[in-house]
Amino acid sequence: MEQTNHPYKITTQSIVDAIYTDQILSEFRGNPLIEALPPILTEEEVVNYCSVFPNYDERERELDASYRYHCVQRLFQYFQPFEKHLDLEQRISRSIRQGYISRNPLNAHQARQMRESYESIKQGKFLESYETTVKRTATGFTMIGFSGIGKSSALNQILSFYPQLIRHTTYKGEIFQMTQIPWLKLDCPFDGSIKGLCIGFFSELDRLLGTKYFTKYKSKGNTVDTLLQHMVHLANLHAIGVLIIDEIQHLSMSKSGGSEKMLNFFVTLVNTIGVPVIMVGTNKAISILQSQFRQARRGSGQGDMVWSQMPKDETWDLFVEGMWDYQWTANFTPLSEELNELLYEECQGIIDIAVKIFMISQLRAISTGEEKITKRLIKQVAKENLQLVRPMLNALRSGMPSEMANYDDIQPIDMDEQFDMYKPSIDLHEKVRLQKTIQENKRQAKTNSLLQDLVLFLLSMEIENDMSHRIAKKVIQHHGDSMDLPSAKKEAMKMVLQTEEKTDERSKRVDKKEAANSNILCLIAADAKKKKVSVYEHFMSHGFIKQPLESIS
Repeated sequence: MEQTNHPYKITTQSIVDAIYTDQILSEFRGNPLIEALPPILTEEEVVNYCSVFPNYDERERELDASYRYHCVQRLFQYFQPFEKHLDLEQRISRSIRQGYISRNPLNAHQARQMRESYESIKQGKFLESYETTVKRTATGFTMIGFSGIGKSSALNQILSFYPQLIRHTTYKGEIFQMTQIPWLKLDCPFDGSIKGLCIGFFSELDRLLGTKYFTKYKSKGNTVDTLLQHMVHLANLHAIGVLIIDEIQHLSMSKSGGSEKMLNFFVTLVNTIGVPVIMVGTNKAISILQSQFRQARRGSGQGDMVWSQMPKDETWDLFVEGMWDYQWTANFTPLSEELNELLYEECQGIIDIAVKIFMISQLRAISTGEEKITKRLIKQVAKENLQLVRPMLNALRSGMPSEMANYDDIQPIDMDEQFDMYKPSIDLHEKVRLQKTIQENKRQAKTNSLLQDLVLFLLSMEIENDMSHRIAKKVIQHHGDSMDLPSAKKEAMKMVLQTEEKTDERSKRVDKKEAANSNILCLIAADAKKKKVSVYEHFMSHGFIKQPLESIS
């Protein structure tokens, strides 16, 4: 039976040794590629593993501005899963497993296909198609949505559930050597060229496996068809579970016929070879997919995912409430419905923009000394820092298809530029504080040194630790840090004796000053005898007797 406490759990390691788990479903049994995968997760487990809440301590709001400036960047880590993330996780889980069903390396048909592929490559022949009676089960899907809507972040979070490399050595007592790649993610080349995609594929394999496929296949003599055949062969050789192609809107930049050829290649991977392909892109890719790919791929078992702006509903409230706790301004601003609605109005439900408005508002509040998030501040940030995306946000706000059609993409906000914008003002404040800080540090260093020396002296006199620290602090508080150590020792011993007198409730009245001076010498003399050292030298080491030459000078 498949165990939920699979030894892999959730790992970020790049390679792990295969651990095989008995499967509940019959079609998954006896397939080392599926049995080596992490377990199928429940929705509760997905939520638990997906959620990322950055470190936060309320006391950090008391830190200097330069530190809080860095703390604000932790908001990039914040990740709150929603229903669409659960859906995405299930689709990826199904895609990988369904793709592996017909690609069992222990299956005779699969072995025959690998042999045919290898022989054709060695002989320099182009294999038009794989003649196999095996029914391919791979199903890919597409993800379309605005930039900043969270597609890539969600994908990366869910892909992290799977180790990228699994090393097989033996299976059920038999030698079985293979390096399995459950997922491989590539960016579509900016020019939409197939050759660029192949080069990216070979380079990524080299990065993961330490191979030299790029050097081997980059020869100018290799045609695009030959490169594609190498790519298909390697996808099977290394048991790639799913191929993710991000930024597919770049296909619109390809030369005549290039996008159609690349999309047809993806179809070949899915329908002929059995490698599921997940394509991710912005709204720019919709026209390409509708006109060329939708008919060619014979439908998709997983369906398409269109990620639009988040509606103002309970899901949005959950997202904002989770994010709002991460405030590093000196004054915490509670989340009101008014602020909630204002943030939604300014970002139009686009998660990336919402987070960055919240971040920039804090940066501005800290840098100006306002130290509080307000409606006026959010409006000011939205007006001044979202100028590039404002026309597109206005189109979304209008809800008119004719207006939104003018913008098939939304450019993300460059946060490096925003941080640089506020850094000079923060640095200027720091320069003003710097001189005061240097002086304060010097004073504090002297105080700490005197405090430490005084505590050590009292501890050497066998005064309890708590009392030693308490009396040392009182001496410095009463007399300041300009006091020399011998004088501080005398005052400390006076306080020790006064404390003991109060505790013992002595009835005999004597002159406190004379008694203190007398008892100090007695205590030091007794300590010298105990340590078996010269009483004279002990008095001298504690500053009660000066060196002969020192008294002359």
